[in-house]
Amino acid sequence: MSDEDEFSIAVGRRYTQEHLWFHLISGPNDDHEEYKIGVSDFVRIEYGKILKVTLPNITDASEFMIGSDDEHSEEEEIVSKDDEKEDAGALGELSTDDNLVGLQCEFETLNILAPVACSVMSMNGEIENNPHYVNRDAYGDGWFVIIRVHDGFDFDDLLSSEDYVDYLAEL
Repeated sequence: MSDEDEFSIAVGRRYTQEHLWFHLISGPNDDHEEYKIGVSDFVRIEYGKILKVTLPNITDASEFMIGSDDEHSEEEEIVSKDDEKEDAGALGELSTDDNLVGLQCEFETLNILAPVACSVMSMNGEIENNPHYVNRDAYGDGWFVIIRVHDGFDFDDLLSSEDYVDYLAEL
């Protein structure tokens, strides 16, 4: 394996088989659990350098936003009437049928569905303009969204970093 074929797996996070990582960012005394989500550095090796990142269009979660030249503002908030009571401050909702992120890589285009029903609390719009953040720092500046999960989600059901490494060895 050459230096270009090396990738890292962050410890202290949980992973999905679709190569997403979850990092718990809320404290034990918070009312709701919130997670930062990004993609494993493995994607860069498996599918090539990430050339474009498309985050969900949360104004209409059933429609995936592709190829917009509009600048995204992290301060913009879109809250539906149903969300105001339960998740004040949420940008929108995603179900497991909705796209979480689209990745245009050198060798393949990936559309990754939301792994859990959730409220989107924040999006890292900077990565749509600068996808190199995902290539350079997948576990830091390359994050996608911060979510608040709905009932029925158990963080411990995701793969630990050790289990994720074992999963990758089987691919």
